[in-house]
Amino acid sequence: MSKKIEDIHSNLFARALLKKTSLPIILVGIITAFYLYIMSFINHQNYLFIYVIIALAVIKTIILSYSTIKQLSKLVKKCHSFSHLLWVFGLLIGLSIFSFATDYTCLFQFNRDSFNGAIEGENYFLSLFQFFYFSLTTFSTIGYGDISPASDSARLLIILEVFLSFLIIVFALSNISKMHINQDYKNDFK
Repeated sequence: MSKKIEDIHSNLFARALLKKTSLPIILVGIITAFYLYIMSFINHQNYLFIYVIIALAVIKTIILSYSTIKQLSKLVKKCHSFSHLLWVFGLLIGLSIFSFATDYTCLFQFNRDSFNGAIEGENYFLSLFQFFYFSLTTFSTIGYGDISPASDSARLLIILEVFLSFLIIVFALSNISKMHINQDYKNDFK
């Protein structure tokens, strides 16, 4: 009986997690598809394109911050295990890293001089992998230095990512103590 309750609980938690993070996931997906479209079909060498990248990054940062503070704080209180807590923050961190990797890649495709040490990829996906690595090291504040910002727009994007990483880490540390076990599973995830 206990295993069945755990399975029901896990399913309810997974649905609640998807519900609370659906807006950021959809937004990052739409912006990534938009970037792919721009890189493939539109002449993105327009000077104003840099402002589009920065504006979209600011919007994503605001929505991810909102999701962290408002939406996920409710869900964290309903976590019943450490693995649930890891899923919440793992999804949020992965989404943030991927989101900024797409921003860095588009900025690099727009202006190859935006980053020092970045290798020109044959296509968008090879550059995306390179900037996923860069975003991961930036988010974790390791910053190896093999790739570094060389333009003000790149520095602004990095400031946004570091801000978001500190917000998520502080949020995670402050909410670990709020995790509790509640036996009324069905009412928890409404």
